[in-house]
Amino acid sequence: MRNPLLVPELREMLSANRIDELRDFCEVTPPEMAAEFLGALSPEEQREILDVLEPEMRWQVFTYFDEEVKLALLPIVRTDQAVDLLGRLDEDDRVKLLERLSDEQQARLREALSDVKPAEARPILEALETALEPKLPPPPSELTPEEIVSEISEHLEICRFVEGRVERSERLEKGCWVNIVNPTRENLPLIAQHFKIPADFLTASLDLDETARIEVEDNATLFIVKVPYFDEKNIDVLYVTIPIGIILVGNVILTVCPKPGSVLRDFAENKARNVGRGHHFILQIIMRATLLYLQHLKQLNNAASIIQKKLEQESRNKQLIKLFHIEKSLVYFTTSLKSNMFMLERLKRVRALNMDDTNESLLEDIFTECKQAIEMANIYSDILSSMMDAFASVISNNLNIVMKLLTSMTIIITIPVLVASFFGMNVKLPLQDHPHAFLVVIGVSVSLSLAAVVYFLRRRWLEP
Repeated sequence: MRNPLLVPELREMLSANRIDELRDFCEVTPPEMAAEFLGALSPEEQREILDVLEPEMRWQVFTYFDEEVKLALLPIVRTDQAVDLLGRLDEDDRVKLLERLSDEQQARLREALSDVKPAEARPILEALETALEPKLPPPPSELTPEEIVSEISEHLEICRFVEGRVERSERLEKGCWVNIVNPTRENLPLIAQHFKIPADFLTASLDLDETARIEVEDNATLFIVKVPYFDEKNIDVLYVTIPIGIILVGNVILTVCPKPGSVLRDFAENKARNVGRGHHFILQIIMRATLLYLQHLKQLNNAASIIQKKLEQESRNKQLIKLFHIEKSLVYFTTSLKSNMFMLERLKRVRALNMDDTNESLLEDIFTECKQAIEMANIYSDILSSMMDAFASVISNNLNIVMKLLTSMTIIITIPVLVASFFGMNVKLPLQDHPHAFLVVIGVSVSLSLAAVVYFLRRRWLEP
């Protein structure tokens, strides 16, 4: 995931060559979060930042980059850095990464490895050989064939559970998982008819304003969970929440999501480990969504800290607006987490899932993590609100100081104008026939202005 929230601040540090601040940012921020913030920069900017980091820190940040970022970085980093980064990867991850390099990039990497010590180059060369080996076709599926309606097949991702992970499948089978992503309104009745579920289960799952709840109708059970969602296209509010509908019908688990790239992608792409079956899988989805709340809350807190430091140096409306958007995301998170908590309490009461010892333990863990996330969201929201109030007070105080200074200067400048106005009247005036009348008037004006300056200085009205 790439988070553009701090791109202007990071680019400013880079352009100003503030190396110490960049190092401090990477040291203070957890590696996975630093990788998300740095991942939104261009490959050249990422390379410049990695150059100034210590090898261990560089490796930690590189590990959490998306594969696209890693592929863009490997051809442009120094050879010694590329060897070090590739050498620290697991063998499977190293092969997968090298497989995605182009033929030209693989050839250049092989040529660069000729100048590297054999002991360091050997693992990478072996991974290159493995990446170039022809791949065997997958074994034929042994699933019981069940025809899927052609009109809705494009919206379905069918997966089966195999030894703690999921595999894509072309056919439905007993106990499989069907992921439905952003179906069209026209296909909702067909999906409901095909899987024999109420149509309002699907429409409720696609309503972005739906709250978390449990609903049972006929032989189908609906669980709606509010999950955090990172919306890269929404420049203002990057972190929002969306509903995910989990429908348990017979031995099949349906998940309905209005947007791609949600927490369900972690399961579909095997980023989650020890994936269970059936009811345990439903609890794992809720658990992973709750942990994602905690991760995003830490990201928001780190971003708010960076923006706070910028505001302490210079107050800008742009930074204040960013804090406002962060506070808005925290409100979304707090509301959704409380809604999830009510749903979990009802889940525990109605026993909608088979609760063996493993599921009971997992549900208790979900309660604990959800309570922690609610407390964190409340704390961060209170801190951010206090910070916004403090900055508003500072800005108001600065305005008062400026207005007091300008008022004092206006009074000082008005005194000579007032004196000159009196002696500029077309009537008989004192000293009008005196040969030094002009100098006397100027002297009186200057004296009165200096007296006003001394008075304001004593009252400390001219201090910035």
